[in-house]
Amino acid sequence: MKGYVLFPAISSLLCATAILNPNWLSIFIFLIWLIRLLFTRRKKWLIYSFLFMSITVFFVGVEKYNNQTSLSMDTKDFLIEMDPNQLKIDGDQVQFYGTVNQAGETIKHSEKIVVFFRLSTKEEKEYWEKQQKITEFVVTGSLTKPEKNRNLNQFDYQRYLSHNKIHWILDATSIKAHSGTENKAFWDLFNLKNIRQNILVHVERKTTVTVSSYIKTLLFADTSSIDDQVMNGYKEIGIIHLLSISGLHIQFLIAGLTYILWRSGMTREHTYILLFIFLPIYGSLTGWGTSIFRAVVMSLISQTGLRIRKPISGLDAWSWTLIVGLWIDPYQVFSIGFQLSYLLSLALILFSTSLFNQSKYSIINNLYISFVLTLISIPVLSFHFFEFSWIGMFANLLFVPLFTWFIMPLMILLFFSSYIFSGTLFFHFLIDLAECSLGMIEWLVLKIRLFPYGTIVTGKVPLMLFIVTTMVLITFLIALEQQKKRKRVLMLLITVFIVFIQYQKYSPFGEVLILDVGQGDATLIKEPFGRGVYLIDTGGALAFEKEEWQIRKNQTTVSSRVLIPVIKSLGVTQLDQVLITHGDEDHMGELIELAQGIEIKELVFPIGTTKKQSFFDAAEALEKSGVALRAVSAKRAREQLFGPSLAVLWPLDNGEGENNDSLVLYGKIGQFNWLFTGDIEETGEAEVTALYPNLKVDILKVAHHGSQTSTSERFIQKIKPKTALISCGLNNRYNHPNEDVLERLASLNAMVYRTDLQGSFRYTYADYLHIGVEKDFQTILK
Repeated sequence: MKGYVLFPAISSLLCATAILNPNWLSIFIFLIWLIRLLFTRRKKWLIYSFLFMSITVFFVGVEKYNNQTSLSMDTKDFLIEMDPNQLKIDGDQVQFYGTVNQAGETIKHSEKIVVFFRLSTKEEKEYWEKQQKITEFVVTGSLTKPEKNRNLNQFDYQRYLSHNKIHWILDATSIKAHSGTENKAFWDLFNLKNIRQNILVHVERKTTVTVSSYIKTLLFADTSSIDDQVMNGYKEIGIIHLLSISGLHIQFLIAGLTYILWRSGMTREHTYILLFIFLPIYGSLTGWGTSIFRAVVMSLISQTGLRIRKPISGLDAWSWTLIVGLWIDPYQVFSIGFQLSYLLSLALILFSTSLFNQSKYSIINNLYISFVLTLISIPVLSFHFFEFSWIGMFANLLFVPLFTWFIMPLMILLFFSSYIFSGTLFFHFLIDLAECSLGMIEWLVLKIRLFPYGTIVTGKVPLMLFIVTTMVLITFLIALEQQKKRKRVLMLLITVFIVFIQYQKYSPFGEVLILDVGQGDATLIKEPFGRGVYLIDTGGALAFEKEEWQIRKNQTTVSSRVLIPVIKSLGVTQLDQVLITHGDEDHMGELIELAQGIEIKELVFPIGTTKKQSFFDAAEALEKSGVALRAVSAKRAREQLFGPSLAVLWPLDNGEGENNDSLVLYGKIGQFNWLFTGDIEETGEAEVTALYPNLKVDILKVAHHGSQTSTSERFIQKIKPKTALISCGLNNRYNHPNEDVLERLASLNAMVYRTDLQGSFRYTYADYLHIGVEKDFQTILK
């Protein structure tokens, strides 16, 4: 079966995907592949493909059957084994992935779980920071189900945990070390997870913060300590793969180790045996990530083939590795690491002797490789992140040789020197050299990151367009390799890519999204054909004063978690206007961070809002960065419209930025009349209805999250909305929305939609044609 293991491998991959995610597309692709396989009429291919598919069905079926919980929500006490490599401490929060060995009175358990624990003292934090070995803890707390995706195209945390065989989040109230842990002290010395943690701690102690972060990343696949801004820089210029242990790193280590062993007089046979022992141990020390597994197993297969004098081609080694990987953990097919690692390595193997070896100049071939790999990665990156970086195809030409021939050897030398030459002048020289080199590299990365239009935002592309683009891309690669019809296929590819990139931005459909930002407000409006994109309020969380040790460095925010991903998923790179209704933190708190991820052309707010210090500071910072500011009132903006033709109804004059000074906007979007009320209260509502007695409202954005101080009986009887949208946080401390408000709306037979219960609200329209709303709310606007 030499040279043809690819067919069973692809068959197994498509089979596993169809079983784990049985939608029409995965099943259709699998059936098309089977038909294509049958038409080959190659008996051996068919026999081996169906044999391996049968084995794959068994392993995947077992994994899918076992991927369920045996824990009960009523259980409060647990015995959990904690892996220090899965421990994260950020400010006053401890998070770790552990294994439940006992739940309540049930002893026989072995289920993964994620634990969150709030630290109360600095001494507690120091205790957790010293955890260096696998330890059992007695944990008391409450189990909660991971939340489903609550916003359009937002990262699905529940699905992510499920793919990692985790079904519960444990909010711990107390954690104590189990008394039986000490008995395992001797065996802990030989546990590779403990050895890995000891190595990481040693590196931290012996080197600087920057140097240790790169040693841990490049040699042990621990990226947690690299600065977030720098990491984002690597990602945005398309060279993040350099910080992931891949085939390049493994081949470098194998070549270096082989050279040293041979130079020391060791035979090829003994060298093979040492490599066969070293590579699995090294893989365990790095945590067996997808790329590491692929690189290590492929190397072992190739080395074994040479050892028994039956050379195994790179394609066969890749195929065998894929099959074994699927049998061990089929759920990895959903991770971007798996998809990029196997896809790009396959491209390198398939085109290495033809497409990537056409010029006698290595720099031309390297540019060819970078160009093709960037093209291939575009659909995957767009699918997961709604954007990709084209500048990476040039950045790789500089950074790949730099990391391969300088940074990697330097990190390896520093690692071994930290054990042998620690404290010597030679070691300090190496540290200074590394600090200087890494500093220059990070400076260069951040400078390149500022290059305009380096990242192209595609948004979430429709499925059919995604399929068409992928098929045209495959056709283009085949034409390149065969050197046939290249110009014609290139023009087709350019045309399809332009549509792929611009479709969401200039989609014929408009959107109104009431985003779920917790206890706050944020409404995104996108007009058809890219005529304009507007955001009413940004959401935000109240910041409580904390001691320095309690402050979290990597705390997720409304902007990073909701606003920026959702806006980018619609193909949007800039907001024409951000309209802030008033100066409360839950309506404007994300302004600064939002502006760092999405360009804002104009900031609109009611006159007097700048009297709120937090808003004043944010507006001043945005103005310095080039954002136009406009303070408005109903009197001053009487002849003006904002956003998608919205009129300012309130406030009339200067205010103080408080609730009753909220910007009230009214206008027609699609077929319906919308009223956005901010946090206006009963007295303000009365004045608005007095000024506009004939106000016709189809859809009301309920004021102040459904508080009893707003949405008075008199107000709603005047406007009689058919639909009421309430933005409030799940289990919020204010008990919003108020029951009286809900009863008032029910008396009008108004359809009530709440973000705390149903997540975000989406209305889609095509100019003046109503399309509908999300999921089970098709009748909401009738």
